[in-house]
Amino acid sequence: MDAVEKALELKKRDNSEVVVFHSVVHHMYELLPNISFAGPSNTLISYTIHEDYLKLAKKILNDVETRFKDEGLEVETRLLFDILPEDYIKKVSAEENFDLVILGCKGKHSKLREVFLGTVPDRVINEAPCDVLIVR
Repeated sequence: MDAVEKALELKKRDNSEVVVFHSVVHHMYELLPNISFAGPSNTLISYTIHEDYLKLAKKILNDVETRFKDEGLEVETRLLFDILPEDYIKKVSAEENFDLVILGCKGKHSKLREVFLGTVPDRVINEAPCDVLIVR
């Protein structure tokens, strides 16, 4: 939400367009994209994990919309599935000609992912085709 506050500040100052997204990616999908899970993907445990991620994502985006509405400002929100945030940022910022990407430095990712793949800000700062602002 610190990154959202910074985006809100810039929107007020510059009347910029703001797009906020949240990516729902199962942590096992992130770490083991080439390994199949035993059993059907619609097992109770898989479904429960997905529903929990989905519920949290919807709450986050709802909180963002509420925060912007409280200031009388518009924001576009996007809910994504099974695409890593850094991959989406790289793709959409190029396709939609973003001037700036703002993101927080504290996500809820596994330590294993950070060790092997780095953090989302690490990847974005090196791969995004535009300026990047990391908010602490």
